[in-house]
Amino acid sequence: MAWMETPKSRRRMLIGGAGVLAGAAAATVLNPFAAAQAQQVIDTSAWYVLVNRGSGKVLDVSGVSTADGAPLHQWTRTNAGNQQFQFVDAGGGYYRIKARHSGKVLDVSSWSSADGAAIHQWTDHGGTNQQFRLADSGSGYVRLINRNSNKAVEVQNAATNDGAAVVQYSDWGGSNQQWQLARVD
Repeated sequence: MAWMETPKSRRRMLIGGAGVLAGAAAATVLNPFAAAQAQQVIDTSAWYVLVNRGSGKVLDVSGVSTADGAPLHQWTRTNAGNQQFQFVDAGGGYYRIKARHSGKVLDVSSWSSADGAAIHQWTDHGGTNQQFRLADSGSGYVRLINRNSNKAVEVQNAATNDGAAVVQYSDWGGSNQQWQLARVD
C-alpha cells in the first residue's frame, strides 16, 4: 500500500522540518563563531602583512632587529621582511607567527597574562605564550588571541602613529585589536 499524504502527515512533516531548523539555529546560538572561524583559511606556506583596522598601519618588528626581545609596533606599510609574517601550525587551531626577516616568532613577554604586556619577537620554543588563534571580527579582519593569556594583540591605546606599541589586552573587539591578513608572496 502506497503512503498517502493526509493533513495529519503534512503536519508531522512541517513539525519535523521545524525541529531540524530549530536544532540548526540552536547549534548556531551555542557556537555563533563556528561558521565565522571556519571561513578564515590560513595558507601556512604564504607570507602575510598584518594591517590594523583602527590605524591602517601594519605590524612591524622595530628597527628590522633580528634580536630576541625586539619589540613589535605598528608602522607605515613598506612590505619589508620585518613586516611579513608566516603562520606556522601549532595544533588545536593555534599558530606561531614567524617574522620573515628574522625567523623568530611573536611572543608575549615573560609569559605574562597582564593587560599591556609587550609583544616582542623571540626564538621559537613552542610555548603557549607564542601561540595565537584567529577570532573572526567580520569584513575580513581577525583578532589574534594568545593561547597562554587568552588576550588579544592590539595597538596600545588605539594609537594611529608610527611606532605605537603592540601589546596584549583583554579581548573586547576594538578596531585596534583587529587585523587584516594581506598576502604578499
